[in-house]
Amino acid sequence: MKKSFETEMQVNGEKIPLNHFMQETVANVLMGFLKTLKEIREDPTTLEIKIKQLPREIDVDSHTYPQR
Repeated sequence: MKKSFETEMQVNGEKIPLNHFMQETVANVLMGFLKTLKEIREDPTTLEIKIKQLPREIDVDSHTYPQR
């Protein structure tokens, strides 16, 4: 197996161990998503994602961007 990415995952601040296969899989899925975004003009060298569960679900229009 060839290794292209160093991937780290934390849940609630605790580092989750990932074997080489999972590191490559997670990285390739996320990099694949990035390639579909028009705002990304060059190949990224790093990527950070933070996901936070909301206290309750809210209705949104899936075709608009959130207010900044």
